[in-house]
Amino acid sequence: MKNIVIGTAGHIDHGKTTLVKMLTDINTDTMKEEKERGMTIDLGFAPLNTPSGDIISIIDVPGHEKFIKNMVAGAKGIDFVLFLIACDDGIMPQTIEHKEILKLLGVKNGIIVLSKTDLVTSERIQELKIEIEESFQDSFFKSFPIVEVTSKDSSTYKTLYNIILKEINNLKILDSNKEENFFRLDIDKIYSPKGIGTIVSGTTIGNIKKGDTLTLYPQKISIKIKGIQNHGKDLEEISSHQRCALNITGTTAKEIERGNLLTNSQTIMNSKIIDVLFNRLSGGELPKNNTKIRLNIGTGEYFGKIKYLHEIETDPIFFQLIMDKDIPVDFDDIGILRTLSTSSLIGGVRILTPFGVPTKKNNYIYLQKLNYLLNKDLNLVEYLSTKKDFVYINDLNKEFNLTLNQSSFDENIFTFKSINAIIHKTILEKLKLDIKIYLEDFHNKNPLKKGVPLATVNNLFFKGQNLTIEFQDDFQEQNNFVSLKNFKIKLSKDEKKIKDEILVLLKKHEFNGLSFEILNEHFKSNRNFKNVFQYLLSEGLVLNLDDYYVLKGFYQEALSRLQLFFEKNSKITLAEFRDILKSNRKMALIYLENFDEKKVTKKIDNYRVKNNI
Repeated sequence: MKNIVIGTAGHIDHGKTTLVKMLTDINTDTMKEEKERGMTIDLGFAPLNTPSGDIISIIDVPGHEKFIKNMVAGAKGIDFVLFLIACDDGIMPQTIEHKEILKLLGVKNGIIVLSKTDLVTSERIQELKIEIEESFQDSFFKSFPIVEVTSKDSSTYKTLYNIILKEINNLKILDSNKEENFFRLDIDKIYSPKGIGTIVSGTTIGNIKKGDTLTLYPQKISIKIKGIQNHGKDLEEISSHQRCALNITGTTAKEIERGNLLTNSQTIMNSKIIDVLFNRLSGGELPKNNTKIRLNIGTGEYFGKIKYLHEIETDPIFFQLIMDKDIPVDFDDIGILRTLSTSSLIGGVRILTPFGVPTKKNNYIYLQKLNYLLNKDLNLVEYLSTKKDFVYINDLNKEFNLTLNQSSFDENIFTFKSINAIIHKTILEKLKLDIKIYLEDFHNKNPLKKGVPLATVNNLFFKGQNLTIEFQDDFQEQNNFVSLKNFKIKLSKDEKKIKDEILVLLKKHEFNGLSFEILNEHFKSNRNFKNVFQYLLSEGLVLNLDDYYVLKGFYQEALSRLQLFFEKNSKITLAEFRDILKSNRKMALIYLENFDEKKVTKKIDNYRVKNNI
């Protein structure tokens, strides 16, 4: 059983609504204004019964030029078109415009219906057929069967009905699902019946059932499906290519408008900069850069301007739509462009990516990316060769609408498994070389430093990620410092002498230590002192206690004596600790404050106790 949506198209008053009524016995002009004016203003819907059980919905669209946005909204999701041309009027402006819109939207199946045949001669009908053949010869319409109808003879609609069934029987409906359980509904009507709640309607793409949760865009509100109807019939679930009304919870009708959409897709997003492929009209002129436009996409109408991405010489034509506000779009969505001022048709667009970014004109790499998206033939090795570092797999999937994973790549690509990222192996080797040169330069300038801080290497080369584990064969990382693989600190004869002098001097002052000023004054004639002193600090042989420097051994001895004291006593005063160390009062206090900070001791009034935390 097929699910099919049929749309009508054609100039105003060419018989679209009459045709639907004759086929379904339903008048789709339900608005008071429509009945008074005798013209379709908004979308109308009716079911068409079939012997086979195929579920067919007919959408009646307006033909008047003022309501062209409603026509485009109705054409969203149709599989088959009944294209009406009244024999008395013939081919009219909206006939051509509707033809172009259907062509741009990719509707390729249908029937040309010649209405009001009772008002003209048979010769006029033949003339009109010749005109149609000439006007439509450059499009798929030339393959449509032509059927004549008149409201004065109901059998002509019976003939049309049988031809519709025959054509639909041969129709192959492509599965629009991009993934398992995919669903999308572009909302074209919103209701709020008293006592029922919020109801939205549209044409389904994918499957949905009662109780499912979806997201409303662009609001990004989570909603739940409370009920489903198809032409007044309650359903537990509904499949693709059907008209449906959904009773939803989680929002109100006041928060929704035509053009919003419901989906569970992970690729739909709100975007203000959209990269597109432009499809020009048959023989149409190209719009100028910065032309202000109306974009009809899905069931919505939005406003923005065109920005060309390259000099226009030949197809394909790429440009960006810079929208006035964020709008919900997906990869490969089809839209119609019209001028802002006059609503004249400009052409069509295919969304290449919602993730457009500001870029200069004729940016080769950017245009290359759009060509990949257009042709869906991303050469991953070639693409990665243009990157200076690694690319996250999730970002790649998002950018190109792919489903890659860590097992998707060949021998030319290296995978950073810890962060789910990839890099071209040639770029990887260059990255290694850059790091090696950087470390060699650092070691030459800082021979007594153990290496570059790990955070610095990560920020400079790995986008802040810690990837040194991936380079164990090339570099080493110890205590959060990165160095060349075989690097070791080697002190010169003079540096060893300074080191020994510093240690002897600090040992002489025991627990009291020395300030840097005193040490620097002692070694002021030796330019290597500061480097050696920093080396002793980095190696942990000398410790900084509030700008006084002591040997690590004396600090550990001070801690040991304190712990020994607490074995026999519950508290200790500053004076007692000073006597234990035989130090001056200032240094005893510095030690105790350091122990407080490290939770070894806890200060209470004028004494300290052992901290049991």
